This record gives sequence, structure tokens and C-alpha cells, in this order.
Amino acid sequence: MVGKKIIGCFLILLTFSAGPLFAQDECELTLNRAQEEFNEGHLYGIPGLLSDCLERNQNAEWRQRAYLLLSETYLLLEDPLGAEQSYLNVLRANPEFLPDQSRDPIDLVYLSRKFTASPVFSFWASAGPNVSPVRVIHDVNIGGESGTKEKYTLKVGYHADAGFDYHYDERISGSLGVSFSSTVFKHTTNNLFGQNKDIVEMTDRQSWISIPISVKYSDNVGRIRPYGYVGFTFRTLLTDNANIKIFNRDTKDLTGGTEEIASSDKQSPTLNFKDKRQTFNQAVFVGGGVKYKYKLDYFFVDVRYALGLKNMVNSDRRYDDITYRWTYVDDDFRLDNLSISIGYIHPFYKARKLKHARTKSVLRKIKKDDNANN
Repeated sequence: MVGKKIIGCFLILLTFSAGPLFAQDECELTLNRAQEEFNEGHLYGIPGLLSDCLERNQNAEWRQRAYLLLSETYLLLEDPLGAEQSYLNVLRANPEFLPDQSRDPIDLVYLSRKFTASPVFSFWASAGPNVSPVRVIHDVNIGGESGTKEKYTLKVGYHADAGFDYHYDERISGSLGVSFSSTVFKHTTNNLFGQNKDIVEMTDRQSWISIPISVKYSDNVGRIRPYGYVGFTFRTLLTDNANIKIFNRDTKDLTGGTEEIASSDKQSPTLNFKDKRQTFNQAVFVGGGVKYKYKLDYFFVDVRYALGLKNMVNSDRRYDDITYRWTYVDDDFRLDNLSISIGYIHPFYKARKLKHARTKSVLRKIKKDDNANN
């Protein structure tokens, strides 16, 4: 009894899954028959022959071929409205379809130049690592000691971005996005107390929300498409936390070298540096990368360098309890950012008639062919 129920359920599932396949096979036969009617010059019955399958069959490749046949049919029937509507449906089935001038009828090629399905907007998202070079504006020492040595070290942070591109045409676009980033740098001071082994290390971690705006120029041909852009970004500092380590070594000079006689290392808890920073900042940036076309979408790799425009330090809060307790003071500095991103682009294709048809090249070809025939 149980076995019969299982077999019955299997047959029902097979029926439901096979139904669309049978419908597609039936519509394929219908399209072949319509093509034969077209070849024989029996044009008036083709729209009615295909209408039922066009309502049922949602296979994009089949719909492209069916509407393409209808476009050619309506052109021969001198029905421009029917031809235009059918060609719009070709582009809805395949936004990147283009007739071949060496293969397709010239009137179909001419018709195609009146339409486009290029995206008006594209959504993109990306993520990756970054580093933040520090550009010192003015060096500040807590005690003005001579011989003090300072350096900034790059540390790896990360970022995640999303936004939209508005396509002015197939090559030029404007972009608006939002980005969350975590940036890190390390500042090391040597010889702070007059001893070569005295070291103060400060590691600073920031989190940001940024609004980047840019203008992009991109190649629009091929599977791999390079691009470049320039832009401006507004940055808001969300958090800024630091940790300070002090390595205090007392030594004495001996014949042939020095000897450490005492040490007093200490490490701070996490310190809030947000009040010591400017909350709002701006940057200009330049970048570029390559897009890899996959079906109708893209994957991309991008490199960007942003040049900070504003001093990061709030000079009114430069000296406070943290400064004297942990023997650290900020230089005036700007914070740059070098980022690498891996991302995804989803274009929103829109089939539409152009305000200005791109038919000049087709007309030149028609005129050239006429002259050759004469």
C-alpha cells in the first residue's frame, strides 16, 4: 500500500515537471512551422500561430527568436508599429541582442538602431582590505626631546561598500555609494626618554561611514572591460579607539656596550580617541579596475587611493589626561586610504526607443550597396 502511494506521488511530480518541457517542445515545433510559413511568404498567419506560445512559453532564448521572426514579418507587412513592439520584446528577452549586418536583413538592422536596452541604473556591492597611510602636517613631541624618532606603520583594515551607477551612455556613468570601513595605523616613538630602548607604541583603530561620489569611464566591449574613475567622498568618524604600550628600559654604559638594569613596561586599556579627532572629513580619490562579464551581470576587481583633505586631529583636545598618563601626543596629520575591492554589478536593463535613432551607419551601408549594384 505504501509502495503504491510512493509510486503515485512520483508520477504526479513527473507529470508536473514534464509539463513545461512538453510545452516548450510544442512551442519549438510551432516556431519551426512559423519559420517555414515565413520562408514560403505566408506572412499573415504567423502572428496568430505564435500568439498562444508567446503567452505560455517564458524561455528567453525561444522568445527572442519568436519576436525576431515577428519583427521581420511586420516589416514585410509594412506594419511599423507591430515591428517596433516586437523588437522591443526581443530586447526584453535578451537586452544585449544586436542584429548582424552581414546576416540579417538590412531593414531589421535599421530598425534595431532605433532602440536600446542598455541599463539606466546598475546596483553594485563590494568588499575587501585597506591600509591607511598617514601624512604628517606638523610633528608634535610631548616634551620636545632631541633625538626622538617617530614612524607610522601600515596595518590592514577592511571595508564593505554598496551603491548605484547612473549610466549617461554606454561608457560614462556617475556613481553614488555608501561605505563602511575600519582603518588602522600604528605610531611608534623611539628614544622618548633619552634612551634608545625607550619605546611608545600607539595602535589606532577607526570606523567610518562614507558617501563616495564619482564619475566613471568604462570600456563597453568584450568580456573583460577596464574602467577608471575620479571622485569625492564625505567621511564621518564613528569610533576611534587606541591602545598604547610603553617599553621603558633603563641601561648603563659598559665597556664594549650597554647593560639593561631595570624595566617598567605597561599597556593601556582601550582608550577612546574620538574626542581627539575631527568627526567629519573629506577626501578626493582616483581608482580603476576591470569588470568581468558573466551572462548579463559583472564581477569586478578594483583599486582605489583616497587622499584625505583635512587634519584628523582636534587641536583643542590634543593635550589631556591620556597625553600625560600614557606619554603620547598626536601629530597633526591627514589620513589617506588605499583599498582593494572584489565586487558584483547587477545592471537594470531597460528596453526603450531612442529619442535620436543611430541609423546613419546603416544608411551609409545602404547607399554603398546601391552604388555597387548600379
